[in-house]
Amino acid sequence: MRQYQEEYIANTKSITELMLHTELIGLPPEEICRRLRMKGIGVRELQERNNRILRERLIPTLDNILTAGEEEIDALVEFTDALLQRQLDAGVRYYVCRALVSVARVQGNRNLLIKELYMTGMALYGLRSTLEGQDDSQFCWRMRMVFGEAAGYIRYYDEIDDADTRGYIHRSMGNLALGIAGHDSRTAEKKMEVLRRSLQVLTDPVYQEKTPQLPWNTYIYKQHQERTTLMEYLRGGEVTARIVGEVMESAQYVYDRQVKNARERGMPLEARWLYTYYAASYYCGVYTLPELLHKIEEVYASASFSDYSVNGMYGNIFLPAIYSVHLGKDPELLERKKPVVLMMYRRMKEYLKRVPPGENTGSLSSYVRGSMGAYIEYPGENSFRDYVEEVIAGRQPETYAHSYMVSRLASLIFDEMMETMPEQLVGVRGTKSVGELQERREEVERFLYDCCILHDIGKLKMLELYELPNRGWFAEEEELYRFHTVYGWQMLTRYDSTKDLAPAALGHHRWFDGQGGFPEAYHREQDAVLTDIVSVADFIDEICNPGENYQCETVCPEEMLEQLRAFAGARFSPFAAEAAVRREEDIKKVLTDSL
Repeated sequence: MRQYQEEYIANTKSITELMLHTELIGLPPEEICRRLRMKGIGVRELQERNNRILRERLIPTLDNILTAGEEEIDALVEFTDALLQRQLDAGVRYYVCRALVSVARVQGNRNLLIKELYMTGMALYGLRSTLEGQDDSQFCWRMRMVFGEAAGYIRYYDEIDDADTRGYIHRSMGNLALGIAGHDSRTAEKKMEVLRRSLQVLTDPVYQEKTPQLPWNTYIYKQHQERTTLMEYLRGGEVTARIVGEVMESAQYVYDRQVKNARERGMPLEARWLYTYYAASYYCGVYTLPELLHKIEEVYASASFSDYSVNGMYGNIFLPAIYSVHLGKDPELLERKKPVVLMMYRRMKEYLKRVPPGENTGSLSSYVRGSMGAYIEYPGENSFRDYVEEVIAGRQPETYAHSYMVSRLASLIFDEMMETMPEQLVGVRGTKSVGELQERREEVERFLYDCCILHDIGKLKMLELYELPNRGWFAEEEELYRFHTVYGWQMLTRYDSTKDLAPAALGHHRWFDGQGGFPEAYHREQDAVLTDIVSVADFIDEICNPGENYQCETVCPEEMLEQLRAFAGARFSPFAAEAAVRREEDIKKVLTDSL
């Protein structure tokens, strides 16, 4: 690697260490805010170094990639290999690998082309995973193109002498399934056909004899693992008996392999594959639903509460979500199993608080998303609002600190509006007069607080994008970021305890006049004036806080107030912006108190 590439990775490692927040657990929110702001200064310095490396070294190299020498090309290949090995920076990997594909085409270097097509697909998969099915068609289409092209070289297998290149062909054949998106039976059949073809080639003794040095058993095992992911289609009950049988076949294959490995290592079976085996058996008619639930309870009980490995996270976080999904099929069981569900959720919240920051972040993010998507809310027992607030406080201190600051700033704006323009607040929470608003002021203030604390809940579904601010975002990542408002709205509208908070989550980045911001789907309707207040408060902390949005340049409070005045009536509500300007000194004090 070149020195600048090694420096980029070293800076990213340093940022990773700064973003570990074990010392913040249990501290009051004011102290969390103060420490995060101090850390933010250091993170921003390292981030700017990486931005400079990209701006002055990497991007110019990629712009002139077709004239780059062999040593430069080799260094770039080594750089992306190192990033993938460390599971870092899918965005940079995507741009570099895409450039290397161009070089390989021009040079006629088939081995490099096949590898970099595969690497490009893996980088796209890293970017696409954040969207979790939300309008991911563009990413999936590109993945199919690059994996499909690499897999197509199976036709020239005998002309390719390099064993590693042949390995990339086989891996690309299986990974084609990753680019097939959808949740219906047609999608399931397409995915299964890809995996059938891949397994057919992998188990063909002719190919194995041609390249005996490849890890064939590992390839076959991973393809069977991938086939078990079609379990989600079985839950819908619309797939063919053939697909059910093939999923069961793969579940049995993986289960047998797990049993063998567990015996050899003297370790218990992994929770994920135990569940997969039991669930496949259920869909094949071996178990009834109550029997499956009992099996899941057994697997859950075997999970160690202090195991922060991927397997431990699966058992402690994702199994309760799976349990909830199955319970949702039977209202009677849903009520009968309430004590079990409440116990699982209580332990899940405690476990999330204990997971060391930075530990298996990708898997944790995925399992947290799953837990929120399958959460069961029992009225008066376990509100979704309380759960996600605890998740934010215990798992994402940056989001928690920012949301807390937004609540303090919003409170100042609200107070000013109550004192000087209360008529602008009439209608909030159904109030019909200033007098009624005064009588219900405490209730409205609590509602505004909840709006602030949960306005960025959508970020919990894309932690990968926020937990490593090692550089500025690329266009694709900026597009992903915009989905956090939609994610938040989707989550909050599912539950009685949070559905009224959803407009603030959806609309806090949409302009007051509807001519800018995102998403376009937001319209100023229910309690819009409170969303206006959240929008102004969010802007103030984001633009003045060095530890909040690392993609936003920070400014001094005076510059922030000038921008508020300039955008009043366009980006911001003129009333909320005016109230913020009037509370200039109080706002400055809130901002400086956390430094």
